[in-house]
Amino acid sequence: MKELKYLVWLSLVFGSSSGTVWQIINSYDTAYQAYTELISGLYPVELNENQKNNINKVSPDKAGEIISYCQGNDISIVPYTSAEYPESLLKIYNPPPVLYVRGDVSCLSGDRNITCIGTRRPGEYTKKVISVICSGLVENNFTIISGFAVGCDINAHLSAVRSGGKTICILGCGVDVNYPAPNYRYRREIIGNGGAFVSEFPPDTSPYAKNFPQRNRILSALSRATIVFEAGMKSGSLSTAGLVRGQNRKLFCIPPADITDSRYAGNIYLLRNDALPVYSVNDVLRFYGQTGNVILPTPETKPATKPEIKSENHEKINNTPLLQLTPVQQKILSVFDGKDTVHMDNIIDSLDMDISEIITEIMELIISGIIEEINGNRFRKTERRLF
Repeated sequence: MKELKYLVWLSLVFGSSSGTVWQIINSYDTAYQAYTELISGLYPVELNENQKNNINKVSPDKAGEIISYCQGNDISIVPYTSAEYPESLLKIYNPPPVLYVRGDVSCLSGDRNITCIGTRRPGEYTKKVISVICSGLVENNFTIISGFAVGCDINAHLSAVRSGGKTICILGCGVDVNYPAPNYRYRREIIGNGGAFVSEFPPDTSPYAKNFPQRNRILSALSRATIVFEAGMKSGSLSTAGLVRGQNRKLFCIPPADITDSRYAGNIYLLRNDALPVYSVNDVLRFYGQTGNVILPTPETKPATKPEIKSENHEKINNTPLLQLTPVQQKILSVFDGKDTVHMDNIIDSLDMDISEIITEIMELIISGIIEEINGNRFRKTERRLF
């Protein structure tokens, strides 16, 4: 129990996705030893002022309170040293040192887990496809993983549960937080069917915007493959798709119902960049070494409120210079200096940042046409001029 307490403390001090927390963990035999050294002002790695302040500001009693709360509220704390901790997470950059789980912990380590993601505002065609594919996968003993958001996520979760299957919800807040409010009523049904709610954030953590790109690395890592159902070019699903590739998982994508509809622009982009199309559940089952016979529905009509695509916008995206880069994007591009190509690992190693944020910015650079992926997580700069 003492070791768990100080592992939780380390996560509170340095953050659950920080590279620093793993440098600290790897520098000592135990988390308690790390605590005693750090609190004495002995740092095995260089720390910034904020991290040094947190060491003195965050009390181990806070970690003890979290553990006690979890024990009294049906929340399991799964440290990375536990046999219940998913092995697939240990193979990614900066996995969370602890997971908080409400529900069946064992389903996290299933060999037939598959992640399903997409927009918060799916069309009727997409909803129908989600139902067909997810129910077909459940019939073949798959567990559906998604992010419990409104839209594609909750449709995937409910398709699994109502087909008698398990589903795992990866949250960007504490597992006890009522978010998003419209989906809270489904929690009991999901857990009652053998599913689970999972978070790297301790109980009572609010759903801060920055938490969601961070948790996406868990979404993609818990399964061997991810399916993108519907995504525009600015969809967060594209950043998750980048993580899928960065983790050497397989990426599947549903063909668009309408190639002129901007709501499917992300699908088209992914399919052009080596995502595997899903025309039937069989396409996924073959990857997992199985067979099936579920076919996708044919879209009956075009969406009634199809957004208009203006050609001048397309020209602007592809032909005008990018006027402003974020600081992170500038750092990423600096890694390319003097190099023809750069591997994803080199970019991550060069930036002391959360990997999810790096992947998100890389995807933005790809979408903007500034860099391009050429092979096996390797990138090169394009000829596009920057001002």
